Amino acid sequence: MEEILGVIIQLVLEVGLQAIISGGVDLAATRGRNSAGCGWLIGHGLIGGLCGWLSTLLFPNLMLPFAWMRVANLIVAPFAAGLLTLLIDRRFNHGKDGQNAFWHGFTFALLFGLARFAFGAK
Repeated sequence: MEEILGVIIQLVLEVGLQAIISGGVDLAATRGRNSAGCGWLIGHGLIGGLCGWLSTLLFPNLMLPFAWMRVANLIVAPFAAGLLTLLIDRRFNHGKDGQNAFWHGFTFALLFGLARFAFGAK
């Protein structure tokens, strides 16, 4: 039961935090500008990696007890955060074309998760 609760808490915290941070950064960065370049995408990736690394300083122990759960988190969390970022972008931009929003959230979450995977205590 503890393991299931740990998985649920990990997913809610990581995906929620990633979607909120990357969605907010994405909206602030692209409001009123054309975001055709990949500079913002690289920036969101770097911010995600930095946030993931900083989170290991605050919470060094990983909540997922098994390696296969941590690998599954690396696969699922970026897609979930990308989808949430896309939905947030569409909500606040009133249905305007937000094709890059998914990839910004995906990149942020992927590097956030990779940093946690690499530097977190098992």
